[in-house]
Amino acid sequence: MKKNKAPAMKTGLSLGDRLIAGLESVVEALESGEPLEKRLTIRTVKLDLDPRAYGPEEVRAVRARLGASQAVLAKFLGVSVPTLQKWEQGKRAVPTIAARYLDDVQEFPDLWTRRMQLAAK
Repeated sequence: MKKNKAPAMKTGLSLGDRLIAGLESVVEALESGEPLEKRLTIRTVKLDLDPRAYGPEEVRAVRARLGASQAVLAKFLGVSVPTLQKWEQGKRAVPTIAARYLDDVQEFPDLWTRRMQLAAK
């Protein structure tokens, strides 16, 4: 025989009623002392949110992949040309926010190439 859905999942209830029912289930589970995993579905998600480190060669490689000059890539990233040059010369580390953009460029080069072409028009 099929089990009934948990109160929070019953159809026909408003979102508010489902939220309240779900919270009541959590409270009951906590008060019972029973491990939560036995009464509730527990999901753990691990996210790797750290961008990769970019050295001079990697910065130049990203720029080459886009076919962009230093001036265009610097403008696109919102930094000065001397800052980009320092990254490419290894005189300054690429900050986290710029590394996130560079990661995105690496993962979706076609998108960023199109965006740069549109910005150049």
